[in-house]
Amino acid sequence: MAGRERRPGARLAIFAAAAAGCAGPSYSAYPLDLPGGVPAHAFAVCRDALAARFGALVTVDAAAFLLQTDWVACADLPGERRASVFRQIDGAVAGLGVVVEVRRLTEPLLGLPRWTAPRGDAAAERELADLLRAAINP
Repeated sequence: MAGRERRPGARLAIFAAAAAGCAGPSYSAYPLDLPGGVPAHAFAVCRDALAARFGALVTVDAAAFLLQTDWVACADLPGERRASVFRQIDGAVAGLGVVVEVRRLTEPLLGLPRWTAPRGDAAAERELADLLRAAINP
């Protein structure tokens, strides 16, 4: 999206999957717009919600507002998910971005099982964004 400014930490979260060598098109985070901007308590609320839903957090950076979970097993498919939440600025409006990635375990005919390249899970992102919005603005 043209004109969008992001902090270096936010770019890291968005493109974490691409660093693994994914050659697919870029993926945009699901926007979590908050009327009036991001409140002071939002980081703690997001941190607690992610930890409760996904377990271990591997990145917790309050200064950059960057949170990322470890990969956790999916109950609904043979694979894993991880989530990232970060501050994103679009023009003069600050909001949060939500990314939920999924990767699946595949077994080729020849060779060892391996993980697919991570891909965005739009339904899980919407669900997580709704959860966070309700927790931030009760």
